[in-house]
Amino acid sequence: MAGLVAVVGIVVAAVSLAASRSRIRQPVAFPHRLHLDEVGMECLDCHLHAVSLARATIPNIEVCSSCHEETQGDSAAEAIVVRHVAAGEPIPWRKVYTVPGHVLFSHRRHAGIAGIACERCHGPVGERTMPVTETLVRLKMDDCLECHAQSEVSNDCILCHR
Repeated sequence: MAGLVAVVGIVVAAVSLAASRSRIRQPVAFPHRLHLDEVGMECLDCHLHAVSLARATIPNIEVCSSCHEETQGDSAAEAIVVRHVAAGEPIPWRKVYTVPGHVLFSHRRHAGIAGIACERCHGPVGERTMPVTETLVRLKMDDCLECHAQSEVSNDCILCHR
């Protein structure tokens, strides 16, 4: 019986690992690098609530419409954005970064109060010429514990676990 339990555990772990590494198809080939380097935007220009709310939010046509009511170039990706803006229809972005349901994570506490740079947890998203389709940094609980220890912040379980 113990052998069967071990085999089932290994299979569940393998399936979970494969699922966590699967790529997500995004509706628009969004180039972060173009917006950050060439246009001069910052993460907070689109992810409006990253320093003020628990969730950073995925930007949508309310943000995109400030520049993309009309096509500015010949990009197929931009044409999709302009169509969504003109129709008043949200772009169906797919969430890439998630934490387990039993974990309480607040962007406001980390980015807003502690001033942790987005790249620390999200990786070099700003260098991407294609959309984010998978997590660039695979965070584990040990990473969080190490960061808390280095920052001399409490590692009390109740702070992050429900």
